[in-house]
Amino acid sequence: MITKKAQKEMMRISRQEALDNHSRLVERNAVFRRCGYDVDQSVAFILSHALPLSGKILEIGTGKGRFLTALLAHVPRVMTVDIDPAVQRYARLNVAFEKPPGRARFMIANAEDLPWPDHSLDSVVSVNALHHMKNVQRVVDEILRVTKPGGKIVLADFNSRGFAIMDKIHLQEKRIHECLPYRFKDLVEYFAAHDWTTVLRFGNCQDVLVAAQVPACGGGMIRKG
Repeated sequence: MITKKAQKEMMRISRQEALDNHSRLVERNAVFRRCGYDVDQSVAFILSHALPLSGKILEIGTGKGRFLTALLAHVPRVMTVDIDPAVQRYARLNVAFEKPPGRARFMIANAEDLPWPDHSLDSVVSVNALHHMKNVQRVVDEILRVTKPGGKIVLADFNSRGFAIMDKIHLQEKRIHECLPYRFKDLVEYFAAHDWTTVLRFGNCQDVLVAAQVPACGGGMIRKG
């Protein structure tokens, strides 16, 4: 069992460690850009449709913290969960380097079993993480459970072009890009069945779904390019 003292030691970040991590992130972003995926443009595209976000905000899938760092420039606080402490460590380093005005609370949790009561969060976001989830429907059920009536849900993931670029990069590196199949079309229908309406946006190698709850007469979908 890890003691609180050991946990604090693990969370400590030196300036040099943050600098080294930033250098690696810049190099990785350059690889993406050469292959046709501009991280900064994609994050900006998602943010342009996700904002405004208010109240208690949860991010599912911290990853390396690219979206989290950008989001913290617009909101005061974000709770962010990931199942992998090592990957979330990179996000901590990224936030430490960029020093955005907002504050993040980092937590290790399984998105299929979120540690929050029913209807306790105002906004839930997830960016480029759902394709890693073994049971997307279970994750969406949890998101719906913890989001307050009248809240906001933003789900973004690579579109077909984005996935093709990621697959190409991983193949060049002799790795496999983990990608479990699901369709945004199915998510739209699922939200509608639970009386949420959705808006879909497409661009910058991303699909973005923004959902809000509607009266009991039924949900619907608005498609926008």
